[in-house]
Amino acid sequence: MSRIVYGDSRQGDFDIQVRIPMDDRAAYLLNGIVQRDFCVGRIIRFRKLTRGVQCDAIEILTSERQSFLVLIYPRTYSRQQLNTGAEKSVNLAAATFPSLHFIEPSKSDGGWVVDGPQGSHLMVAKFPVGQPLPDDQWNSQDLSQLGIRLGWMHRMTNDADHHPARKSLYAQLTSRLSEPSPRRNALLNVLDAGILQKFIDAQKDKPPMQGWTHGGINHSSVLLDDDRQITAVIDWGLVGDGGNHEDAVDVFVRWCVDADGQIRATEARAFLEAFLSLAPEAKTPDWRAVVDRWCMRQLDNALLGYRQLPQGFGSIIRNPSFLSTAIALCQNKSI
Repeated sequence: MSRIVYGDSRQGDFDIQVRIPMDDRAAYLLNGIVQRDFCVGRIIRFRKLTRGVQCDAIEILTSERQSFLVLIYPRTYSRQQLNTGAEKSVNLAAATFPSLHFIEPSKSDGGWVVDGPQGSHLMVAKFPVGQPLPDDQWNSQDLSQLGIRLGWMHRMTNDADHHPARKSLYAQLTSRLSEPSPRRNALLNVLDAGILQKFIDAQKDKPPMQGWTHGGINHSSVLLDDDRQITAVIDWGLVGDGGNHEDAVDVFVRWCVDADGQIRATEARAFLEAFLSLAPEAKTPDWRAVVDRWCMRQLDNALLGYRQLPQGFGSIIRNPSFLSTAIALCQNKSI
């Protein structure tokens, strides 16, 4: 039997990833799980690297010189939600969208998730080409390309009529905030409790938005090649019901607003023009409703430990209309 190699530290010209060596015990444990549940062939190398922010990512190389990506999600992630995201990604990949193509387990019940180490959730996908680009290196041309990709992504799978009964984020948040927990306490340490409660109360009777959201767009979830062309969208663990434009708010907040709150209008216009040219709905979005729903999702994800609150979130939730108005003005090229 060939020896399993782990911790390969080779780096290409565009490779900005940090490789972390795996110890023998972890490598052989992972080898046993993957060999048991997935027909990928004999594994000869493991390489831990950074792909996305939601889970641990490990590249495996088989004796047939095929590469796969093993994704290990914490137990706090919903198995059902992971399967939903994987199904969405697989369907998009089959339709030529640059997304992860997950490998179905050998003994599948219709899902893509198996039991991983210490109660975690484990998934395997074909290894995606490309590397993430640091936030500060994105320009308006990159954001225009991202807008086209995300608009295309939602147009390809517009699920507006496929979810008659949607979960109430208001009910979920109200329940979680009523029960003391370390994450709840941490949230209340950074947000004004009165402003938070006022915002949530205002969402009580609002109807659910139609469509779906990727829920995890950031610089680590988008891979590019040496020519800065997007090769894959990853981090599918937070896919959920929501407005088709919520992912646009993620991009706007992350790439189009400076640390001091100033709007980067050129970048915002480039992204929004591209995104809205392919978005499913032809009508102008109700950005205030989209921003409110996006804020609710950020709070829910923070309470579940999935994502940190975005930069400047305290100011956003204090006055959501400022963000929604800024997006609308950039869309109309008024600023």
